[in-house]
Amino acid sequence: MYNFSKYMEIFKINNKNYIFNLNNGCLIEVDDSTIGKMELFKNGYQEDILNNLERQTLIDNQFLVSEGFDEKQEKINHLTYSISKYNNNKDFLKVDFALTDKCNFNCPYCFECNNLSRNHEHNCKSLIETGNELYSYISKFLEKGIKKVEIVFYGGEPTLEKDFVADYIKRIYLLCKEYNTSFQYVFITNGFLFTKDFSDRLPKDCCKFIQITIDGEKEFHNQRRTNLAKINTFDKIIENVNQLISNRFYVVIRLNIDKSNFESIGAFIDNIGELIDLKHKQYLGFDIARVFGSDMSYDLYEYEKVRKVLLSKLMKIGLSKPRLSCKALTTFCIAESLSNDLVLDYKGNLYRCWNNVFDDKFKINTLRDLMKNNLDPLDHTDVTLDFIENLSLENVNNKECFKCKYCKYCQGICPAIRRSILNGIEENIYKDDLCKKIIRERLENEISFIGV
Repeated sequence: MYNFSKYMEIFKINNKNYIFNLNNGCLIEVDDSTIGKMELFKNGYQEDILNNLERQTLIDNQFLVSEGFDEKQEKINHLTYSISKYNNNKDFLKVDFALTDKCNFNCPYCFECNNLSRNHEHNCKSLIETGNELYSYISKFLEKGIKKVEIVFYGGEPTLEKDFVADYIKRIYLLCKEYNTSFQYVFITNGFLFTKDFSDRLPKDCCKFIQITIDGEKEFHNQRRTNLAKINTFDKIIENVNQLISNRFYVVIRLNIDKSNFESIGAFIDNIGELIDLKHKQYLGFDIARVFGSDMSYDLYEYEKVRKVLLSKLMKIGLSKPRLSCKALTTFCIAESLSNDLVLDYKGNLYRCWNNVFDDKFKINTLRDLMKNNLDPLDHTDVTLDFIENLSLENVNNKECFKCKYCKYCQGICPAIRRSILNGIEENIYKDDLCKKIIRERLENEISFIGV
């Protein structure tokens, strides 16, 4: 006996019917006749209301499932989440490495603004010592047979330590090569100092991507993303983006949006072909992100509306694609897991979340102490317990997330946002199932982009 899975979602978009499987990511366009038959079947008509092809297609793609299937999937969701939360034996090591607490920009919405140093002396000694400790840490896992290492370099502004980081990437690259292990690196940078002279010092074959933020058209961008002297940063950043993609470095342009720059971001996208050489667009990606914690921030539901407008512009010029992946439910990031991944600053301090880096009250340990303890976690601090327990999907939203049909697409949202919800800083999207409305809105938007 078969019934429709709760993970099936039906959409009517632009006079077309779609059924989407929130468990496996399968999307099928169906005609009005089939939708009518499906409705009759749901209302108690016999299975033979569907012809053999319709019925078998729905079974093969898990829209029609046997009794107990959905309940079993809820348990699997909880299991995969728990495994990712406590698994210390995975074959992938990720390190978020904050190279400096200094920045050459003075962006008003920066989440680190209260923790950045305005002392422009270099921190060479601490950085070199921490780099050596991290090298030893990675070596230990390579000896254990780990298959992949990824380091995300950020700050502050990581290119302020360009000599160190260029040499360090080569050093880790050669170390991983010795063990026949994959190595990738990422930069989170404002892009101003990412010149050709610097990028020529980096091995491009192991660069995953370089994320560079642009806040809108030239005039608006220069108001927000500049230094205390208010210089023109826009032109130099665009120049650097063009030289990077022409040299086959993959660049992700981050678009941080709020109510003040939405129109300017839209205009930037409209005119992007005049600024960036799109014959290299295969090396260009975009990440639209919400500025949060500001009076000008969109709430999470409003954000989906404006995100759709900007994504539509990017889709029409071939700079973005619909995202409909429904992968296994896991922890959202390092913050809520007890894995061997690290969030590390240049002094060797460890944190749960990179939003909290350089803030001493969120420090959980040091890399040196971790090494002394034979890599066994030491950080059973209040900060760790907050992320691992209080902000866990096993506790937030009255433990309803594992039962939710959207959970594999949603992945539980960022733990830092969960904390803001619990502290009353962000709107409680769990109330009245607003979170489900937001995710359905995003899905509907993504499906509407198919064929654009």
